Formats: sequence, structure tokens, C-alpha cells
Amino acid sequence: MKKQATAKLILIMTTVIVLLVGCSQSSSSSSDAQSDAKSQKIVIGVIAREQPDIDYVAEKLKPEGYQIETQVFNDNIALNNATADGSIDANYFQNEKYMNSFNESNGTELVAYGPNIYTTPVLFVSKKYKTVDELPQGAKIGIANDSANRARELQLLADNGLIQLREGIDLPTVLDVVENSKKLEFIEIDPRSRVGAFADLDAMTAPAITVAQMNDLQVTIDTALLQETPEVYKQYGGILLAIKKGTEEKNKEWLDAIVSVMTSKEYSQWLLDTYKGVKKPYNE
Repeated sequence: MKKQATAKLILIMTTVIVLLVGCSQSSSSSSDAQSDAKSQKIVIGVIAREQPDIDYVAEKLKPEGYQIETQVFNDNIALNNATADGSIDANYFQNEKYMNSFNESNGTELVAYGPNIYTTPVLFVSKKYKTVDELPQGAKIGIANDSANRARELQLLADNGLIQLREGIDLPTVLDVVENSKKLEFIEIDPRSRVGAFADLDAMTAPAITVAQMNDLQVTIDTALLQETPEVYKQYGGILLAIKKGTEEKNKEWLDAIVSVMTSKEYSQWLLDTYKGVKKPYNE
């Protein structure tokens, strides 16, 4: 009986030790995973207009041990492809409609992580004319050459009576313009080349954030001939963090940390103070 009791006691103690070791290893593994997330270099791809935003986030998260760097691209396609092939960890420059259109056209699998962060209206601007009525017959109008932005910009002109679009088309093109009383000539331009092309155009559609980079061309959000209303520009969504599908769980810790900063009241106020209303927090 004594031997049996001793054997039972040894068995119980062994079980307890195994459990404690298991818990310790599990805790150590979790701790190691967090340590790895904070020691790795995290590269977020941006176009130049978004670099200050991610740099702000990087500074906020540096005390927590995160090493976040921006890689600036001047090509939207290259930026999305770099995210899709894993060359960079995420990107921040596009809305969900543009991302979905890119996926469909290029066979990529990019997904949004977190909510829309900021939004910006599309404007119709001109250096030559101060009102829409002044636009001459046959005026040359610059619009984006990608499907998502082109459709949005044509819709701005349609909403304000400059043109009429064929009904029931999700992504209208210039071929869907069914009425054009001023016989406007549409020049499709790569979004990267808008600023350089502006001088040769009578007017141009562009996001307010792009127009804000054109101060030397004497156009601002306040001098725009037309601009989207909040009801319109919010329906297109806002700029969000995009990642390669399937990387969500592996990178969850630092992704959540970034989203936490970018959805804070402090960050929203920074956007308003820094961009003077050109970038508007999506949820305000």
C-alpha cells in the first residue's frame, strides 16, 4: 500500500511538472512571437503623398519596439505588385474599389486590413478658367486612365451637368458619354503624370490631395471649379492599408498596432491640422 501511494504521488508530481513545462514553453513561444514581430523591419509601400502619414505612425510605434520604414514608389502598379509578391509587407495609397479593380485586372490577391483611414474629394480644376461656364467648346479635359478613378471623375462631371453618362454602367468610360454639349475632349492621363500635363490642358479632374501638390500652378481646393460633396466622396471609400491575402495572421500584431494609431482621435486631429481639410478622417 505504501509503495502504491508513493507511485501515485510520483505520477501526480510528474504530471504537474509536465504541465508547468508546457505552459512555460507556450508562454515562451508567445513571447518569442511578439519579440520577432517587434524586431523585424516592416516595410510599408507608399506614394510620396502618403509618406508623412506612415512616418508619423512609425514614430509613434518606435517606443514599443516596432521598426517601420516607408518605401516610396512613383508607380501605382509597381507598388501593388511589390505587395502582391511579398517584396514589401503592406501598402497605403488606395481605396478598396481601386484595389479590387487592380486585382481583377492583374490576377493579384490584395486585401484591405482595417477600416478606411482618410478620404479626399475629387476636384475639377483649371488654371485658365474661373468657372465651368467659361470653358470653351472643345476644351481639353484631363482625366485618369485607370478604370476606377476614370469612372469617378467622369461621374463628377456628369453630376454637375457637363456631360451625361449611359445609365447602368458601374465603371463608365469616355465611350459611355452620351451627351456632351460643350464637345469636351477627354485626355486620359496616368495619375502619376497629372501635374506635368496640367499646363497643356484647359481643365483637369484630380483628387484634392494631388491638387494640393500643385500650389506652384496656382490651383487649390478653394479655387476648384467643382468638387465632390461628402455624400459622394464617402461612397467611394477611403485610403486603407492593403496586404497580400494570407499574411493577415502572421502579421496581425504589427498590423493591429498600425491600425490602432491610425484610427485614434490623435491621428485624426493630426490629419486635419497637417492637411488643412484636404485629407479628411473617414469617420468624421
